[in-house]
Amino acid sequence: MLSSKLKCLTVLAALMTCTAASAYNFKGYYAPAVLVSPMRDDIQYTPVGMGVITSKAGYRVHPVTGRGDFHSGVDLGAKLNDRVYCLLDGIVTRVGWRGNLGVAVEVYHPYPNLRTITGHLNAYSVMPGMRVQRGRVIGYAGSTGRSTGVHVHYTVMNESGEYVEPMQFIRQVPQYVMALRTFQGQLAMTHNIKKMPKIDTKLIDSESEDLPPSKGDCGEKKGEEKPPSASIEP
Repeated sequence: MLSSKLKCLTVLAALMTCTAASAYNFKGYYAPAVLVSPMRDDIQYTPVGMGVITSKAGYRVHPVTGRGDFHSGVDLGAKLNDRVYCLLDGIVTRVGWRGNLGVAVEVYHPYPNLRTITGHLNAYSVMPGMRVQRGRVIGYAGSTGRSTGVHVHYTVMNESGEYVEPMQFIRQVPQYVMALRTFQGQLAMTHNIKKMPKIDTKLIDSESEDLPPSKGDCGEKKGEEKPPSASIEP
C-alpha cells in the first residue's frame, strides 16, 4: 500500500513539473484578427484597459526568486486572453520570445520617441514592421516566461535605452494624442520615422530579455527619469 502511494506521488510530482516547464516554454501563438477599440482622448488607459497595478516598476523582492531585483516595468492584473492594447500610434519593431518576459511585443512610438514592451503574452496579433494605431489589439494576456500567474508586464524606454516610469508615461499619453493631431506633431513623428533603422520583419526569439542594465529605479528617487513632455519640436 505504501509503495503504491509513493508511486502515485512520484507520478503527480512529475506531471506538475512537466506542466510548469510547458507553461514556461510555451511560445504563444499568432492571432491575426485586426481589432481596434476606440479610446477616449481624455482617459488614462493602461494596455489592459483600466487595469490594476499588481507590481510597480523599480527595485522589489521578486515573487519567484524571493530576492531583490530591478523590475523594468509595471505589472498589470489581467485574465487569460484579455485583450492587450497599443496606447499610442507606433510601429511594431519586435515580436517573439524574450527570456523571462515570455512572449513580448515591442512598439516604437515616433512621437514622443519612446519604446514600449508588453510581455507575458499568451498570443500576439501583430508582426514586426506593422503600423499600429491607438486602441489596436496587439496581443492577449497570458503567463509566458517567468511568471507566477496571468498578468501583463509593461516597460517603457527612451531611445537612449533609459527606463521611463510606465505610469508617468501613461498619464501623459492624452497630451501626446492631442499633440499628434497638430501639423507640428505629425512633422515630428515623420522626422523620427525617417531616422529609424530597418526593421527585421521576422519573429525574434531570445533566451534573455534583451533589456539594458538598470541605471536607476524608474523615477522613484531624486533625479527621476520622466517621460518627455508633449513637445512638438522634431
